Amino acid sequence: MIDFYKYISYHLLMNVLVLFIHITFACLWVGGMLFMVFVSSPYIRKTPFKDEAFQNIGKRFSNIGTLIGLPTLFITGLLNMHFLSVPYSSLLHPESVYQKTLQIKIHTFFLIVLISILHDFYFSPKAKNSKKYAKITRILGILNLILSLGIVFLASALRYNM
Repeated sequence: MIDFYKYISYHLLMNVLVLFIHITFACLWVGGMLFMVFVSSPYIRKTPFKDEAFQNIGKRFSNIGTLIGLPTLFITGLLNMHFLSVPYSSLLHPESVYQKTLQIKIHTFFLIVLISILHDFYFSPKAKNSKKYAKITRILGILNLILSLGIVFLASALRYNM
């Protein structure tokens, strides 16, 4: 009987740990973008080294957010689906409101990944020498923030089986 309780405790601990990692990286992703918009950008714009500062901060955030954070969110998201016994097939053919909301959330996530790759590895390196690319980079960053906040809203809706 003790082995059964150890198994249950281990299983629950893994569920909680995976969810904790997922929420932590979501906070890093969304919080990092909010910090950029409301704290660092207004300050940096007033400095004489603003272009270099934006490039360096953006590169650092890309390394942590895009290269580490987004894959971690994807993996922990799949694990959370598994732990909640949500079939992966429901992403293509949702059978409930919950699954439809989850489908929209994950499709939005893939859109964020695409925009992040374009932002970080195509437009951002060119933004240093081009106002056009700098503007596109800024627009993609704002779009990513809006979509990310949408995902937070959808995650909140999932909590209430919506």
